[in-house]
Amino acid sequence: MELDHLTLFSQIVQAHNINCLLVDRDFSNLYKADMELRSKLYSNYDYARLRDAILKHCRRGELLKLKDDFGLILYIFPLPTDSLAQMGQAVCVIAGPVLEAAPDPGEIQKIMFRKKLPDSLFRELQEFYSSIAVPPELKSLESTLITIADHLFGEAHVLRSYPESGDLTLESPSQFQALNDAPSIAINTIEERYEVEDQMLEAVACGDHMKASRYHSLFKTYRITPRTENALINRKNMLIILNTLCRKAVQKGHVHPYYIDELSTQFAIRINQSRSMTDLDAIDNEMIHKYCLLVRNHSMKNYSRLVQRCITYTDFHYAEPLTLSFFADMCHVTKSYLSNLFRKETGSTLTDYIHAVRLRHALVLLNSTTIPIQVVAASCGYSDLNYFIKLFKRENGISPKQYRVQMNRNENALCIKKSPPEPLP
Repeated sequence: MELDHLTLFSQIVQAHNINCLLVDRDFSNLYKADMELRSKLYSNYDYARLRDAILKHCRRGELLKLKDDFGLILYIFPLPTDSLAQMGQAVCVIAGPVLEAAPDPGEIQKIMFRKKLPDSLFRELQEFYSSIAVPPELKSLESTLITIADHLFGEAHVLRSYPESGDLTLESPSQFQALNDAPSIAINTIEERYEVEDQMLEAVACGDHMKASRYHSLFKTYRITPRTENALINRKNMLIILNTLCRKAVQKGHVHPYYIDELSTQFAIRINQSRSMTDLDAIDNEMIHKYCLLVRNHSMKNYSRLVQRCITYTDFHYAEPLTLSFFADMCHVTKSYLSNLFRKETGSTLTDYIHAVRLRHALVLLNSTTIPIQVVAASCGYSDLNYFIKLFKRENGISPKQYRVQMNRNENALCIKKSPPEPLP
């Protein structure tokens, strides 16, 4: 298997929000296999038992499923011996850890009792488990890993579990007593979660929906400790927090507070009115998408204060008689200076921008109301109906009347398509 194939395998595994570790031939980086859990818990832990299990039970053509007594599952592929030089001396690939299910507080306490861990570590372990991926379907993940390995390794693979029953203990009896004084198990996890959150919000502030969605998906793999026993309230609380974070991110993207408040209020109402998990499920993805759109459509990040002032005034006063002369007087500059500055920063003339804002609002009115065309024109700042029709047709290819007829026709066709067939007589 070539090096770029191995890189591709790692990227595919990581795309499922699961760690992928290329284990060095001397096993010096094996401490990363369990997210450093044991190296933080125990003094001088050397991972010898995990190393021995890999050497003894990891066979070519097999996907070894190893489950330990912390409930962590590792999937291990051995690498072909003849390719070790190409792989940077990696001896095997470990995908994981993952969990069959997120442990509840009672299950975590049972693990702690079994491992003789002090009660003071409960919160740390709870945070640690919240960072471990829980695939929706474990068998589906295993099939995916095998299929990927079959293609990239160039040979068929089968799944084999070790141990066949029960869970594998990777500590010696003496290590149960050799706990570190103050093991910081969750610090890295919390730091990683905050880093992912920062990257997500930075993407939102830039209006980068693809990047924001990717980090949002990764952020959701960190199962934050519930604040209450009511799952619905917990979900609402998380969405309220996300709404607040996105609102602040968009503010950094130099969007006017009016637009931010309008969108955040819409989401706040939806969250509050939701009565089931199903109602809440689609909100977070839509939230990321719409806040990114808000930045892309209304950000004034790269504009001077003068241009920002003209844009903001136009956005909120588009129905007024706006002209280049009006803005030049308002800003105490010459018309030529303002015109050149606006075109330089936005790529558009101020007059064209005024028309664009007005025509955008005209589309909304034509779509959502039945008021006469002349009223639509007046509502958008055009006292001359013919001039409005001319501009609208130049921008959209059809007249306002034709546009409204077309929208009504499409809406009626959609209603007919959705209507159930009439019962037979």
